[in-house]
Amino acid sequence: MDSSLKSGLLLLLSLLFSALWAQKKEQIEIIDASELIGLTVDGKKAQKLRGNVKFRHQKALMYCDSALFYRDENLIDAYGNIRINQGDTLNLYGDVLHYNGNSRLAEVEGKVVKLENSDFTLITDAILYNRLTNVAQYNTGGVIESKNDSNLLVSEIGYFLANQSLFFFKDSVTLSNPDFIMRSDTLKYFSKNEMVNFLGPTIIEGDSNLIYCETGWYDTPKDISQYYENAYLISDGRKLEGDTLYYDRNIGYGRAIGSIQITDTAEQVLVNGLYGEIFEKKDSAIVHGQALLTQIFDSDSLFMHADTFKVFTNKENERSLLAYYGVKIYKQDLQGKCDSISYALSDSTIELHGSPVLWSEQNQLTAERIDIRTANSKIHSLFLQTNAFIISEVDSIRFNQIKGKEMTGYFKEGKLNLIQVRGNGETTYWGQDEEDKFIGVNVAESSDIDIKLANEAIQSISFINQPDATMHPMGELDPVKDLRYRGFKWLIEERPLSKEAVFY
Repeated sequence: MDSSLKSGLLLLLSLLFSALWAQKKEQIEIIDASELIGLTVDGKKAQKLRGNVKFRHQKALMYCDSALFYRDENLIDAYGNIRINQGDTLNLYGDVLHYNGNSRLAEVEGKVVKLENSDFTLITDAILYNRLTNVAQYNTGGVIESKNDSNLLVSEIGYFLANQSLFFFKDSVTLSNPDFIMRSDTLKYFSKNEMVNFLGPTIIEGDSNLIYCETGWYDTPKDISQYYENAYLISDGRKLEGDTLYYDRNIGYGRAIGSIQITDTAEQVLVNGLYGEIFEKKDSAIVHGQALLTQIFDSDSLFMHADTFKVFTNKENERSLLAYYGVKIYKQDLQGKCDSISYALSDSTIELHGSPVLWSEQNQLTAERIDIRTANSKIHSLFLQTNAFIISEVDSIRFNQIKGKEMTGYFKEGKLNLIQVRGNGETTYWGQDEEDKFIGVNVAESSDIDIKLANEAIQSISFINQPDATMHPMGELDPVKDLRYRGFKWLIEERPLSKEAVFY
C-alpha cells in the first residue's frame, strides 16, 4: 500500500475513534432512580424512570420526579420538580424539561421557571438554556431580582450570558430601584457589578428628576451614570441637554458637555454653551464655553453672551442669574455690553455692572451701573445710577448729550419714550429747522430734567428746578473742544447689531 494512502487511512481512523470517544463522553448518564422500566414510545426505545431521578451530563446534574430517557437519541423528557445544576453557581428550576445531550439544549417550562445564581433570581414560564454556549433565553416575559441590592428588572425578551454574567433585554424593559424607575427599549445588565448599558430609547424617573437618552450606562451601586444621543435631564422645571450627559444621583449633580442647553421653562430662559452643570440640592446651574442666554419675550427675544452664566436660588428663595466676563446683549430694540450682569428673575430686573453701555435706537446710555426692568415680557424702563450719560449722534462731530447723577428711561411700545434726569442735570441739544439746517446749540443745566422723545429724536426738554439755559449761535462754540462733557466716549463700533455679533 502506498505510504501516503496508508498515512491518510490512519489519520481517518484516528479521527473516527476520536469522534466516537467524544460521543461516548457526551452520553447522558443515569445516576439514580427508584424505578426503571424499558418501553417503546412512538417507535423509539426508551427507559421510564420514577422517583428521585438524577442524570449527569458532563458537569451538569439534572433532577426530576419522572423521565423518559431515549438513550439512542441521547434525549430526556423529564417531569416534576425539575432542577438543573451547572457547577456551584447556576440552578434552573421548572415543571417540564426537554434536554438534548448532543446539542446540549435544555428547554424548561412551567408555571414558575426559575434561573438562579449567587447574584440574581430570574422568574419566567419558559427558558431555553444552551449549555454549549452557556446562554439562557426567554421570550414570554421575565422578572430578574438582584440579590446584592434592590434592583428589579422586567422585560418581554431576555438573554443571560453566564460566562460574562450579562443579561441582554429587549422589549418593554423596566428596572425598578428605590431611587428611580428605568424604562428602556433595549439594555444590558451585568449581574456581578450591577452595571446597566442602554442600547435604545431610555427614560429614568426619580423622585425629583427625569433623564432621557438613547445610549449610555448606569452604575446602580454607585448611583452614577452617563448618557449619549439626544440625552437630557429635567429637574425642578429646568432641562439640561448635551452631547454627553453625566449624572451623580447621590449628590444631585448633572454635567453636560458639547452643544449643551439649559432650559428654564418657568422663566422662559434658554442658556446654550459647550459645558454645563446642574446642582439639584443647591438649586443652581452653570454654563460656560461660547455661552448664550436667550430670554424669550412675546414678540422679540433678548440674546446675551458671556463667558459664564450661573442660575441659582438665594436664601429668600428668589431665582437669580449671574453673567460675567465679556457680556454683550442683543435685542431688536436694545443692545448693550458690560463686564457682568445680575438678573433677578423674580422681579425681572437686569443689573449691568463694570463699564455698562446700552444702545436704544440712536441713543447710547452709560453709567456706573444700569438696571433694565421688564414687565409683561417687555422692557419697561432703564435706571442709570451714578454718572449717567446719554449720547446721540447728530453728525460726525456733533452730538446731543444728557448727563446727570441718575436717570430713568421709560419705554413705550418698545421705544425709549421719556428720560428723567435727577441730580446735576446737564444737556447739550443741537437745534435744527424743518430742513434739518442747524440754528444753534442749546446748553442747559438744571438739577432735574424731563426729556420726551419721539421718532428717535428729542421732542421736548423740561427743566424742573432753577434752569440755566443758553442758545448759542452756530460757530460760537467748538463741537469738540467746548461741547463734549467730561467722560464723553462714543462707542458705536462696539455695538452688537445681531445675535451673532454678541460673540465678537
